[in-house]
Amino acid sequence: MTSLKEYTEGRTTFLTADVEEHTAEKGQPTTDMPVFYNPRMRINRDLSVLFLGAYMKDHDVKLICEPLAGSGVRSLRYLNEVPGEYDALLCDVNPVAIETATKNIERYGFQDRARVLKGDAKVLLMTESRGKRFDFVDIDPFGSPVPYLNAAIQSLNPKGGLLGLTATDMPALCGVYPKVALRKYGGLSTRAPFVHELAVRLLLGRVYSIAAMNGCSIKPLAVLSTDHYIRAWIHVKTSRTESNAQADSIGTVRLCRSCLHTEISPLRDYKDSVFEHKRENCPADTTYAGPLWTGSFFDLSTLKSAMLFHNEESSAYDKRVPELLELMIEEHGLVMYPYMDIHEVCDAYNMTPPKRSDIMDGLITKGYQAKRTHFRSTAIRTDAPIDAIVSVIRNLTGG
Repeated sequence: MTSLKEYTEGRTTFLTADVEEHTAEKGQPTTDMPVFYNPRMRINRDLSVLFLGAYMKDHDVKLICEPLAGSGVRSLRYLNEVPGEYDALLCDVNPVAIETATKNIERYGFQDRARVLKGDAKVLLMTESRGKRFDFVDIDPFGSPVPYLNAAIQSLNPKGGLLGLTATDMPALCGVYPKVALRKYGGLSTRAPFVHELAVRLLLGRVYSIAAMNGCSIKPLAVLSTDHYIRAWIHVKTSRTESNAQADSIGTVRLCRSCLHTEISPLRDYKDSVFEHKRENCPADTTYAGPLWTGSFFDLSTLKSAMLFHNEESSAYDKRVPELLELMIEEHGLVMYPYMDIHEVCDAYNMTPPKRSDIMDGLITKGYQAKRTHFRSTAIRTDAPIDAIVSVIRNLTGG
């Protein structure tokens, strides 16, 4: 018999496998658990609640789907914490997960609003959406969400639906296994001072390619990079015209690991672009990532609505959530420039890192923009070229 334990996230209490019992040996949740649940993903779920609430301010949501439900905590939190007249479909191939999710639904009396089905996620996405398409599909797998993308996009309301995606296969996305990234995400990864942003852009690039194949356009509303995973919230709708136009948002990133100069080019212009190093006689060859998404990945209205939703009952969420939202709002206007980690810049140019705020002030004084980023506490976003960043740091340190 599976040992269940009661946990609480947000305003929702639920049953799932006893995490402490099943992680004693390896120290972290694994797929060997009878019902998978990872408490470290709470911020992911907190923000998902907030972004669904923000999305519903401007979009009609009647039916949501969680095809990899586990204990059902995500859908349970949506139903319990996001006001609205909508129903939920929860699916899982694991019979113990089905039993646990059903118990959680019954504990809250949501039997009239939620169904729990046993079966393969991809099959159920396709078959259960034939009568009525989903307005929100949340894919939260152990690993890559790519195997579920085609079915998920086809199952969404053609007039517009929200797609939530989590990816935990960070070694492939962050340049450790570039060929694996090419196989899964349709683009090469590489190690870079902004590697987690490249991971997000590779994921979004894959979403665009599969959406475009189905005659759909995408609009990323928000992304999250924290701990051991990335997350994206994307509005998808049927529009071949917009999808064609968005082809210009697919491009490549080239980087010199020595001088750290970075260039982003639309895919169709790559063959004509000339890479210019920023250090004299720079000895290094350039490295390449892509094809990937080069467009924006934050929607300011969505971020502000999520913050307002959070402030209505801030104590229900992890204490890091408001800071993450603030940083997302701050950096949203500069995401066309990859963030730059100050420590990596200083290592490359043999300098001592000054305070981040002093560097930002120095760049602003010179007429550049400079913002913090949620991706990394030691990084900034700026429209300043790398040689200008180095110059400001040298002035600050006397180097």
